Amino acid sequence: MENLLDRDVNFLQVREEEKQRILRKILFRILPIIFIGHFFAFLDRVNIGFAKLQMQDAVGFTDSQYALAAGVFFIGYAIFEIPSNILMHKIGARKTLARIMVLWGLVSMATLFVSTVNQLYILRLLLGIFEAGWFPGIMLYLSYWFPSYMRARVISFLLLATLAAPIVGGPISGLIMTNLDQFHGLAGWQWMFMLEAFPLVLLGIFCIFYLTNNPSEASWLSQEEKSVHRKIMMADNRYSNESHNSHSLSLILKCLLDIRVYLLASLAFAAYCGSYAFNFWMPTIIKEMGITNIAHISFYSVIPFSLAGLGMIFVGKSSDKFRERRWHYTISMLFSSLMFVASAYIEGGLILKLILLGLAGFGFSGAVVVAWSLPAAYFKQSEAPAGIAMVSTLATMAGLFAPWIIGVVREATHNNNYAFLVIALIMFLSAVIMALLVPKSAIHVSQE
Repeated sequence: MENLLDRDVNFLQVREEEKQRILRKILFRILPIIFIGHFFAFLDRVNIGFAKLQMQDAVGFTDSQYALAAGVFFIGYAIFEIPSNILMHKIGARKTLARIMVLWGLVSMATLFVSTVNQLYILRLLLGIFEAGWFPGIMLYLSYWFPSYMRARVISFLLLATLAAPIVGGPISGLIMTNLDQFHGLAGWQWMFMLEAFPLVLLGIFCIFYLTNNPSEASWLSQEEKSVHRKIMMADNRYSNESHNSHSLSLILKCLLDIRVYLLASLAFAAYCGSYAFNFWMPTIIKEMGITNIAHISFYSVIPFSLAGLGMIFVGKSSDKFRERRWHYTISMLFSSLMFVASAYIEGGLILKLILLGLAGFGFSGAVVVAWSLPAAYFKQSEAPAGIAMVSTLATMAGLFAPWIIGVVREATHNNNYAFLVIALIMFLSAVIMALLVPKSAIHVSQE
């Protein structure tokens, strides 16, 4: 994580060694706990992809009903995301993030009691409502601590949790479902929901005592360290036009009328389409290629998710090193689109298919990192809570759209390849938007 640190902010005349020491101290204090929280957030969000392999017969739902259940989460998420982020700015990160983790952990555990598809719809909707504000909240929280020219690498490390969930959590889910099936009268999928959600409740309680709302309240930073950190952040923000006294409603209205909000959201939306297509459908795709053992399916899924993780690391690090966003995103999404097309037309068995899909994941996962480094840099201080939440709200609707479109295409064509081509087209269009339409002011990176 030391590689996340960057060069001196020259005009402040702060020694490079002092900067690195303070930023490293912050890094090791707050990032691990946020990473663990994000790991369980994503695990509890997407473990339904593995649960489907047993749950579909037990509950009795179709592919399109599953797609709706997977996606309805994002309706509740979208509705409550902006209010949650504004509330966090008012009451602090500590209470907000802890409240989110405890409530969504309890709802995720309650999924073990589902016996009808309507009950599944309701719990998935509640899961989205209670988790609303988590991701834009942590994006806002990180913007309090890290300057913009570090943010892509910080975010890339954090977003690795979204891949660690299927890479590490996937095999764990498979083993739980296989080995605990009918243990004490519960199905494997029921044990999975309970065992994977309970740690999140404990983590939320722990965060009440561990997290610090902002740098000025950090008792673990000395006054001198706080002063140096404040100067670093002032240098990074000095080009912004602040609106310190704006009312929340006026800030929301301003964001609604800002075309760049929609452009930034479209970048993350497109990359998320690939991510959620992977997370909700990969176990089913592997099963349909001849692997029937659930534990084996979970281990095969490690191949594409691991390649996607490499994309996050490589593209995020390169984007910060060169302090460039536009072409890192554009090339990543074009590459991803090409690999999705290749996976649809090249025949070569399961392993080759998973490698090609993994290379597509390499592209869109790297693009996710770049896309999420932009809103916190574009919105400053008072605008950030509403602005980041609005971008996140629009972008995460990919979680509703991608599973739905894949389910519809699968039922209409009985072929996964056509679904991959739809995702490839979305990737291509987003690359065009970034290359030609997103203004330079929306992708500015501090050069200090």
